[in-house]
Amino acid sequence: MRFSKYFGMAFEALVLNKVRSALTMLGMIIGVFSVIVMIGMGQGSQAYITEQVRGLGAGVLIVTPGNPKTQKSFGPPGTTTAMTLTLNDARALESIPGISYVSPNAFIQAVLKVDKNAVGGMVLGTSPSLAVARGFKLRSGRFFNDQEARTGARVIVLGRKLAQDLFVNTLREPLGDKVRIEGQRFRVIGVLEEQGGGLFGSTDEQAIMPTRTFQSLLKGGERINSIFIKSGSDELLPVLQNQVSTILRQRHAIRPDEDSDFKIQTQSELLSTIGVVTSAFTILLAGIAAISLLVGGIGIMNIMLVSVTERTREIGIRKALGARHRDILAQFLLESATISLAGGTLGILLGLLATFSVARLVQLPFVFSSLAVCGAFVFSAAVGVFFGAYPANQAARLDPVDALRYE
Repeated sequence: MRFSKYFGMAFEALVLNKVRSALTMLGMIIGVFSVIVMIGMGQGSQAYITEQVRGLGAGVLIVTPGNPKTQKSFGPPGTTTAMTLTLNDARALESIPGISYVSPNAFIQAVLKVDKNAVGGMVLGTSPSLAVARGFKLRSGRFFNDQEARTGARVIVLGRKLAQDLFVNTLREPLGDKVRIEGQRFRVIGVLEEQGGGLFGSTDEQAIMPTRTFQSLLKGGERINSIFIKSGSDELLPVLQNQVSTILRQRHAIRPDEDSDFKIQTQSELLSTIGVVTSAFTILLAGIAAISLLVGGIGIMNIMLVSVTERTREIGIRKALGARHRDILAQFLLESATISLAGGTLGILLGLLATFSVARLVQLPFVFSSLAVCGAFVFSAAVGVFFGAYPANQAARLDPVDALRYE
Protein backbone atom coordinates (compact mmCIF):
# COMPACT_ATOMS: atom_id res chain seq x y z
CA MET A 1 0.00 0.00 0.00
CA ARG A 2 1.50 3.33 -1.04
CA PHE A 3 2.17 6.23 1.32
CA SER A 4 -0.46 8.42 -0.39
CA LYS A 5 -3.06 5.73 0.30
CA TYR A 6 -2.05 5.57 3.96
CA PHE A 7 -2.32 9.34 4.25
CA GLY A 8 -5.71 9.38 2.50
CA MET A 9 -7.14 6.82 4.93
CA ALA A 10 -5.68 8.65 7.93
CA PHE A 11 -7.08 11.98 6.74
CA GLU A 12 -10.52 10.42 6.12
CA ALA A 13 -10.58 9.01 9.66
CA LEU A 14 -9.71 12.40 11.16
CA VAL A 15 -12.34 14.23 9.09
CA LEU A 16 -15.04 11.80 10.26
CA ASN A 17 -14.32 12.95 13.85
CA LYS A 18 -13.76 16.67 13.29
CA VAL A 19 -14.52 17.91 16.80
CA ARG A 20 -12.46 15.23 18.53
CA SER A 21 -9.54 15.78 16.16
CA ALA A 22 -9.70 19.56 16.67
CA LEU A 23 -9.76 19.26 20.46
CA THR A 24 -6.83 16.84 20.38
CA MET A 25 -4.95 19.21 18.07
CA LEU A 26 -5.59 22.07 20.50
CA GLY A 27 -3.11 20.62 22.99
CA MET A 28 -0.35 20.75 20.41
CA ILE A 29 -1.35 24.24 19.29
CA ILE A 30 -1.13 25.59 22.83
CA GLY A 31 2.19 23.84 23.48
CA VAL A 32 3.95 25.02 20.33
CA PHE A 33 2.38 28.48 20.64
CA SER A 34 3.78 28.84 24.18
CA VAL A 35 7.27 27.72 23.16
CA ILE A 36 7.43 30.09 20.17
CA VAL A 37 6.19 33.07 22.21
CA MET A 38 8.57 32.42 25.12
CA ILE A 39 11.60 32.04 22.85
CA GLY A 40 10.56 35.01 20.69
CA MET A 41 10.07 37.37 23.65
CA GLY A 42 13.27 36.19 25.30
CA GLN A 43 15.32 36.79 22.15
CA GLY A 44 13.58 40.12 21.57
CA SER A 45 14.46 41.27 25.10
CA GLN A 46 18.05 40.17 24.64
CA ALA A 47 18.32 42.02 21.33
CA TYR A 48 16.84 45.16 22.87
CA ILE A 49 19.13 45.20 25.92
CA THR A 50 22.13 44.53 23.67
CA GLU A 51 21.13 47.47 21.48
CA GLN A 52 20.88 49.75 24.52
CA VAL A 53 24.33 48.76 25.80
CA ARG A 54 25.86 49.23 22.35
CA GLY A 55 24.16 52.63 22.25
CA LEU A 56 26.72 53.84 24.77
CA GLY A 57 29.34 53.44 22.06
CA ALA A 58 32.52 51.43 21.92
CA GLY A 59 35.25 51.86 24.51
CA VAL A 60 32.96 52.19 27.55
CA LEU A 61 33.66 50.94 31.07
CA ILE A 62 30.73 50.32 33.41
CA VAL A 63 31.58 50.51 37.11
CA THR A 64 28.97 49.14 39.53
CA PRO A 65 29.12 48.87 43.34
CA GLY A 66 29.39 45.59 45.23
CA ASN A 67 31.76 42.63 45.41
CA PRO A 68 32.21 41.12 41.90
CA LYS A 69 32.12 37.57 43.38
CA THR A 70 28.70 38.05 44.98
CA GLN A 71 27.17 40.62 42.64
CA LYS A 72 24.02 39.34 40.94
CA SER A 73 22.29 42.27 39.31
CA PHE A 74 19.67 41.55 36.66
CA GLY A 75 18.17 45.03 36.44
CA PRO A 76 19.71 48.42 35.65
CA PRO A 77 23.45 48.63 36.44
CA GLY A 78 23.85 48.73 40.22
CA THR A 79 20.25 47.72 41.05
CA THR A 80 20.78 45.01 43.63
CA THR A 81 24.24 45.76 44.94
CA ALA A 82 25.56 47.46 48.05
CA MET A 83 25.98 51.20 47.56
CA THR A 84 29.78 51.52 47.71
CA LEU A 85 30.34 54.16 45.00
CA THR A 86 30.05 57.90 45.60
CA LEU A 87 29.85 61.03 43.53
CA ASN A 88 33.36 61.94 44.70
CA ASP A 89 34.61 58.62 43.27
CA ALA A 90 33.28 59.65 39.88
CA ARG A 91 34.92 63.08 40.15
CA ALA A 92 38.26 61.48 41.04
CA LEU A 93 38.14 59.42 37.86
CA GLU A 94 37.76 62.51 35.68
CA SER A 95 41.46 63.29 36.16
CA ILE A 96 42.58 60.11 34.35
CA PRO A 97 44.17 60.96 30.95
CA GLY A 98 42.41 59.57 27.87
CA ILE A 99 38.85 59.77 29.24
CA SER A 100 36.18 61.43 27.09
CA TYR A 101 33.58 61.65 29.85
CA VAL A 102 32.55 60.20 33.24
CA SER A 103 28.84 59.80 33.88
CA PRO A 104 27.80 59.05 37.48
CA ASN A 105 24.26 57.61 37.61
CA ALA A 106 21.78 57.25 40.45
CA PHE A 107 18.08 56.44 40.37
CA ILE A 108 15.05 55.90 42.57
CA GLN A 109 11.37 55.20 42.10
CA ALA A 110 9.36 58.24 43.16
CA VAL A 111 5.99 59.95 42.81
CA LEU A 112 5.96 63.08 40.64
CA LYS A 113 3.19 65.65 41.11
CA VAL A 114 1.74 68.47 39.05
CA ASP A 115 -1.26 70.12 40.72
CA LYS A 116 -3.49 67.15 41.70
CA ASN A 117 -1.91 64.72 39.24
CA ALA A 118 0.44 62.19 40.84
CA VAL A 119 2.36 59.73 38.66
CA GLY A 120 4.92 57.13 39.67
CA GLY A 121 8.13 56.93 37.66
CA MET A 122 11.88 56.54 37.82
CA VAL A 123 13.96 59.60 38.61
CA LEU A 124 17.45 59.36 37.15
CA GLY A 125 20.40 61.49 38.11
CA THR A 126 23.06 61.53 35.42
CA SER A 127 25.36 63.75 33.39
CA PRO A 128 24.76 65.56 30.09
CA SER A 129 27.18 63.08 28.49
CA LEU A 130 24.67 60.23 28.78
CA ALA A 131 22.20 62.12 26.60
CA VAL A 132 24.83 62.43 23.88
CA ALA A 133 25.88 58.78 24.19
CA ARG A 134 22.28 57.52 24.09
CA GLY A 135 21.27 59.91 21.32
CA PHE A 136 18.27 61.38 23.17
CA LYS A 137 16.01 63.44 20.91
CA LEU A 138 14.02 66.32 22.36
CA ARG A 139 10.42 67.03 21.47
CA SER A 140 10.68 70.46 23.03
CA GLY A 141 13.16 72.43 25.11
CA ARG A 142 16.70 71.26 25.81
CA PHE A 143 18.80 68.93 27.95
CA PHE A 144 20.64 70.31 30.98
CA ASN A 145 24.20 71.50 30.34
CA ASP A 146 27.54 71.03 32.13
CA GLN A 147 27.18 74.22 34.18
CA GLU A 148 23.76 73.14 35.50
CA ALA A 149 25.21 69.71 36.28
CA ARG A 150 28.12 71.24 38.24
CA THR A 151 25.97 73.68 40.22
CA GLY A 152 23.13 71.22 40.93
CA ALA A 153 20.44 73.32 39.25
CA ARG A 154 16.82 72.39 39.93
CA VAL A 155 16.09 71.42 36.36
CA ILE A 156 14.49 68.29 34.98
CA VAL A 157 13.85 66.61 31.61
CA LEU A 158 10.74 64.46 31.29
CA GLY A 159 10.12 61.35 29.21
CA ARG A 160 7.31 61.65 26.67
CA LYS A 161 4.73 59.45 28.42
CA LEU A 162 5.53 60.81 31.88
CA ALA A 163 5.01 64.37 30.64
CA GLN A 164 1.66 63.43 29.10
CA ASP A 165 0.46 61.73 32.27
CA LEU A 166 1.53 64.59 34.53
CA PHE A 167 -0.01 67.38 32.43
CA VAL A 168 -3.03 65.49 31.08
CA ASN A 169 -5.59 67.51 33.07
CA THR A 170 -3.88 70.88 32.77
CA LEU A 171 -4.07 73.45 30.01
CA ARG A 172 -0.39 74.28 30.44
CA GLU A 173 2.59 73.10 28.46
CA PRO A 174 5.19 71.12 30.47
CA LEU A 175 8.07 73.32 29.31
CA GLY A 176 8.87 75.91 31.98
CA ASP A 177 6.38 74.50 34.48
CA LYS A 178 7.26 72.99 37.87
CA VAL A 179 7.16 69.35 38.97
CA ARG A 180 7.19 68.31 42.62
CA ILE A 181 9.21 65.29 43.79
CA GLU A 182 9.44 64.49 47.50
CA GLY A 183 8.42 68.04 48.36
CA GLN A 184 11.05 69.63 46.09
CA ARG A 185 10.18 71.64 42.97
CA PHE A 186 12.01 71.26 39.68
CA ARG A 187 11.64 73.30 36.51
CA VAL A 188 10.92 71.36 33.33
CA ILE A 189 13.45 72.42 30.69
CA GLY A 190 12.85 69.66 28.16
CA VAL A 191 10.55 66.86 27.03
CA LEU A 192 12.04 63.89 25.18
CA GLU A 193 10.70 62.34 22.03
CA GLU A 194 9.36 58.82 22.44
CA GLN A 195 12.45 56.72 23.08
CA GLY A 196 11.24 53.33 24.33
CA GLY A 197 13.20 51.38 26.93
CA GLY A 198 16.75 51.87 28.07
CA LEU A 199 19.43 50.68 30.47
CA PHE A 200 17.44 52.10 33.38
CA GLY A 201 13.97 51.03 32.17
CA SER A 202 11.59 52.85 29.86
CA THR A 203 12.99 56.30 29.10
CA ASP A 204 9.46 57.48 28.25
CA GLU A 205 8.49 57.11 31.92
CA GLN A 206 11.59 58.70 33.45
CA ALA A 207 12.51 62.08 34.83
CA ILE A 208 16.18 62.99 34.29
CA MET A 209 18.15 65.57 36.27
CA PRO A 210 21.82 66.33 37.07
CA THR A 211 23.41 63.83 39.47
CA ARG A 212 24.41 66.60 41.92
CA THR A 213 20.81 67.85 41.99
CA PHE A 214 19.56 64.32 42.55
CA GLN A 215 22.01 63.68 45.39
CA SER A 216 21.52 66.94 47.22
CA LEU A 217 17.72 67.21 47.02
CA LEU A 218 16.29 63.71 46.72
CA LYS A 219 18.44 60.83 47.81
CA GLY A 220 20.66 62.33 50.45
CA GLY A 221 24.37 61.56 50.63
CA GLU A 222 26.56 60.91 47.63
CA ARG A 223 25.95 57.21 46.92
CA ILE A 224 25.45 56.31 43.25
CA ASN A 225 24.37 53.19 41.38
CA SER A 226 26.87 53.15 38.52
CA ILE A 227 29.56 55.09 36.67
CA PHE A 228 29.93 55.07 32.88
CA ILE A 229 33.43 55.91 31.64
CA LYS A 230 34.06 56.63 27.96
CA SER A 231 37.57 55.99 26.70
CA GLY A 232 39.11 58.07 23.96
CA SER A 233 40.08 54.88 22.09
CA ASP A 234 39.61 51.12 22.40
CA GLU A 235 43.36 50.61 22.68
CA LEU A 236 43.42 52.53 25.97
CA LEU A 237 40.67 50.44 27.53
CA PRO A 238 42.88 47.83 29.36
CA VAL A 239 45.14 50.55 30.76
CA LEU A 240 42.15 52.68 31.71
CA GLN A 241 40.51 49.74 33.47
CA ASN A 242 43.63 49.20 35.63
CA GLN A 243 43.85 52.90 36.47
CA VAL A 244 40.18 53.07 37.48
CA SER A 245 40.59 50.00 39.69
CA THR A 246 43.73 51.41 41.33
CA ILE A 247 42.14 54.79 42.09
CA LEU A 248 38.94 53.30 43.50
CA ARG A 249 40.77 50.76 45.67
CA GLN A 250 42.95 53.55 47.08
CA ARG A 251 39.93 55.75 47.76
CA HIS A 252 38.09 52.88 49.48
CA ALA A 253 41.18 51.88 51.51
CA ILE A 254 41.11 48.30 50.25
CA ARG A 255 44.15 46.20 51.18
CA PRO A 256 45.95 44.14 48.49
CA ASP A 257 44.63 40.87 49.96
CA GLU A 258 41.01 42.09 50.00
CA ASP A 259 38.42 41.88 47.25
CA SER A 260 37.23 45.07 45.57
CA ASP A 261 33.87 46.47 46.64
CA PHE A 262 33.08 47.42 43.03
CA LYS A 263 32.96 45.73 39.64
CA ILE A 264 34.40 47.05 36.35
CA GLN A 265 33.06 45.67 33.08
CA THR A 266 33.77 46.51 29.49
CA GLN A 267 30.93 46.74 27.01
CA SER A 268 31.73 43.29 25.61
CA GLU A 269 31.83 41.74 29.10
CA LEU A 270 28.49 43.29 29.99
CA LEU A 271 27.00 42.07 26.72
CA SER A 272 28.33 38.59 27.43
CA THR A 273 26.80 38.60 30.91
CA ILE A 274 23.49 39.85 29.55
CA GLY A 275 23.56 37.16 26.86
CA VAL A 276 24.13 34.38 29.39
CA VAL A 277 21.39 35.60 31.74
CA THR A 278 18.75 36.22 29.07
CA SER A 279 19.54 32.96 27.29
CA ALA A 280 19.17 31.05 30.56
CA PHE A 281 15.80 32.69 31.24
CA THR A 282 14.66 32.01 27.67
CA ILE A 283 15.60 28.34 27.90
CA LEU A 284 13.90 28.05 31.30
CA LEU A 285 10.67 29.63 30.06
CA ALA A 286 10.72 27.57 26.86
CA GLY A 287 11.28 24.42 28.92
CA ILE A 288 8.30 25.20 31.11
CA ALA A 289 6.18 25.90 28.02
CA ALA A 290 7.37 22.62 26.45
CA ILE A 291 5.64 20.70 29.25
CA SER A 292 2.34 21.56 27.58
CA LEU A 293 3.66 19.78 24.46
CA LEU A 294 4.01 16.59 26.49
CA VAL A 295 0.48 17.07 27.83
CA GLY A 296 -0.69 17.45 24.22
CA GLY A 297 1.16 14.23 23.33
CA ILE A 298 -0.58 12.36 26.12
CA GLY A 299 -3.87 13.67 24.76
CA ILE A 300 -2.98 12.28 21.33
CA MET A 301 -2.18 8.86 22.82
CA ASN A 302 -5.45 8.84 24.73
CA ILE A 303 -7.54 9.70 21.66
CA MET A 304 -5.71 7.19 19.48
CA LEU A 305 -6.34 4.41 22.00
CA VAL A 306 -10.03 5.31 21.98
CA SER A 307 -9.94 5.31 18.18
CA VAL A 308 -8.37 1.84 18.08
CA THR A 309 -11.08 0.51 20.40
CA GLU A 310 -13.87 2.09 18.34
CA ARG A 311 -12.44 0.77 15.05
CA THR A 312 -11.58 -2.76 16.16
CA ARG A 313 -14.05 -4.34 13.75
CA GLU A 314 -12.78 -2.13 10.88
CA ILE A 315 -9.23 -3.30 11.61
CA GLY A 316 -10.37 -6.93 11.58
CA ILE A 317 -12.03 -6.50 8.18
CA ARG A 318 -8.92 -4.88 6.70
CA LYS A 319 -6.70 -7.63 8.01
CA ALA A 320 -9.09 -10.26 6.66
CA LEU A 321 -8.86 -8.57 3.26
CA GLY A 322 -5.07 -8.79 3.29
CA ALA A 323 -3.82 -5.71 5.18
CA ARG A 324 -0.44 -6.42 6.74
CA HIS A 325 0.88 -5.50 10.19
CA ARG A 326 2.86 -2.58 8.79
CA ASP A 327 -0.17 -1.27 6.86
CA ILE A 328 -2.25 -0.90 10.03
CA LEU A 329 0.76 0.47 11.93
CA ALA A 330 1.47 3.08 9.24
CA GLN A 331 -2.17 4.20 9.09
CA PHE A 332 -2.49 4.92 12.82
CA LEU A 333 0.97 6.46 13.06
CA LEU A 334 0.06 8.81 10.21
CA GLU A 335 -3.15 9.79 11.99
CA SER A 336 -1.32 10.76 15.18
CA ALA A 337 1.49 12.48 13.25
CA THR A 338 -1.03 14.44 11.16
CA ILE A 339 -2.82 15.69 14.28
CA SER A 340 0.49 16.66 15.86
CA LEU A 341 1.95 18.34 12.77
CA ALA A 342 -1.23 20.25 11.99
CA GLY A 343 -1.40 21.49 15.58
CA GLY A 344 2.31 22.32 15.53
CA THR A 345 2.02 24.31 12.30
CA LEU A 346 -0.94 26.32 13.58
CA GLY A 347 0.86 26.85 16.89
CA ILE A 348 3.94 28.20 15.06
CA LEU A 349 1.90 30.62 12.96
CA LEU A 350 -0.15 31.86 15.92
CA GLY A 351 2.99 32.08 18.08
CA LEU A 352 4.83 34.21 15.51
CA LEU A 353 1.80 36.48 15.11
CA ALA A 354 1.43 36.88 18.89
CA THR A 355 5.16 37.52 19.34
CA PHE A 356 5.15 40.18 16.63
CA SER A 357 2.07 41.88 18.13
CA VAL A 358 3.39 41.88 21.69
CA ALA A 359 6.82 43.08 20.54
CA ARG A 360 5.21 46.01 18.74
CA LEU A 361 3.05 46.76 21.79
CA VAL A 362 5.92 46.84 24.30
CA GLN A 363 8.39 48.31 21.77
CA LEU A 364 10.75 45.35 21.59
CA PRO A 365 12.45 44.21 18.38
CA PHE A 366 10.83 41.21 16.70
CA VAL A 367 13.42 38.44 16.29
CA PHE A 368 12.53 35.61 13.93
CA SER A 369 14.31 32.44 15.02
CA SER A 370 14.40 29.86 12.24
CA LEU A 371 15.98 27.43 14.70
CA ALA A 372 13.03 27.77 17.11
CA VAL A 373 10.49 27.36 14.29
CA CYS A 374 12.21 24.31 12.81
CA GLY A 375 12.77 22.85 16.26
CA ALA A 376 9.10 23.28 17.21
CA PHE A 377 7.99 21.69 13.94
CA VAL A 378 10.31 18.68 14.29
CA PHE A 379 9.48 18.28 17.98
CA SER A 380 5.73 18.31 17.30
CA ALA A 381 6.21 15.61 14.65
CA ALA A 382 8.30 13.56 17.07
CA VAL A 383 5.64 13.91 19.77
CA GLY A 384 2.99 12.64 17.34
CA VAL A 385 5.06 9.62 16.33
CA PHE A 386 6.21 8.83 19.88
CA PHE A 387 2.80 9.03 21.54
CA GLY A 388 1.09 7.43 18.56
CA ALA A 389 3.43 4.43 18.42
CA TYR A 390 1.79 2.50 21.26
CA PRO A 391 -1.83 2.85 20.01
CA ALA A 392 -0.69 2.06 16.44
CA ASN A 393 1.13 -1.05 17.62
CA GLN A 394 -1.94 -2.13 19.61
CA ALA A 395 -4.05 -1.79 16.47
CA ALA A 396 -1.57 -3.68 14.29
CA ARG A 397 -1.34 -6.60 16.76
CA LEU A 398 -5.09 -7.24 16.88
CA ASP A 399 -6.06 -10.76 15.88
CA PRO A 400 -8.38 -10.54 12.82
CA VAL A 401 -10.74 -13.24 14.11
CA ASP A 402 -11.13 -11.58 17.53
CA ALA A 403 -11.46 -8.18 15.87
CA LEU A 404 -14.30 -9.39 13.61
CA ARG A 405 -16.15 -10.75 16.65
CA TYR A 406 -15.83 -7.41 18.49
CA GLU A 407 -19.08 -5.52 19.06
